[in-house]
Amino acid sequence: MTPAFIGYGFANPTLAKLAASAWGQSYVGSTGMLPGLIAPDAHVEVILQLGAPCSVVSGERVIAPPRAMVYALRHGAVRLKPTGDNTMVAFRLAPVVASAVLRANLADCWDRPVALADLIGPEADRLMDRIADAPLEWAGEVLEAWLLARLADWSSDDERQADLQQVLLWDVADQPVAVLADQLGFTARTLRRHCQAYAGLSPKQLTMSGRMLRACDLLLGSPGLPLAEAALRLGFNDQSAFANAFRHYLGLTPTQLRAQPLVFYERRR
Repeated sequence: MTPAFIGYGFANPTLAKLAASAWGQSYVGSTGMLPGLIAPDAHVEVILQLGAPCSVVSGERVIAPPRAMVYALRHGAVRLKPTGDNTMVAFRLAPVVASAVLRANLADCWDRPVALADLIGPEADRLMDRIADAPLEWAGEVLEAWLLARLADWSSDDERQADLQQVLLWDVADQPVAVLADQLGFTARTLRRHCQAYAGLSPKQLTMSGRMLRACDLLLGSPGLPLAEAALRLGFNDQSAFANAFRHYLGLTPTQLRAQPLVFYERRR
């Protein structure tokens, strides 16, 4: 049986801008590995599983996650492997939006599944109950109402932080924090404080994650582009330095990524 997949579009224009994506999926236990490689794109995924939670496979490692989890990836591409009948409903957010929704610092959330209840308490169970009571095609409306309530205090300062994170992820080259901060109009200390508070990462970690995100976008969006040229566009000294960094962060080579039939990662809007 082919998994049933639904992409949700939010009606609220502000939420449609803030939420990177939202989706629902159901499958039977006999389904093999779910299609698609999930690349580490420095975004935060909240996944709610109503049936048997799928396993998270990263290289040789297999993780049994909580039924309601937060999974934020900076290192290591992963796949999802069913362990039984399941329905999943999920949404993906940029770090600054995730920190506002979860009302938590993300420092301890990167590269490991974290139980949603550990971050928002009993509200996680209430959200799961609402999702369970709705047909899969209507679950997006439940998510929209919940996210709007959690973002009721979203402010102009949050908006500025969201814009700053977009710049760090998409628009800056690798350079010392002091130089980067000066270009962005901050002191190095202020930039570090902003990144830690709104992403749970250092400026260096956030910008390197952005380089790997841009690398995925460039490699898959321009499949004929030579790797040496890709390395130069991404600010690496040579192809070898790029390939080594890419393998370190994704666990596979640029050529191996291009060979994947389906890769999930956040695209620039």
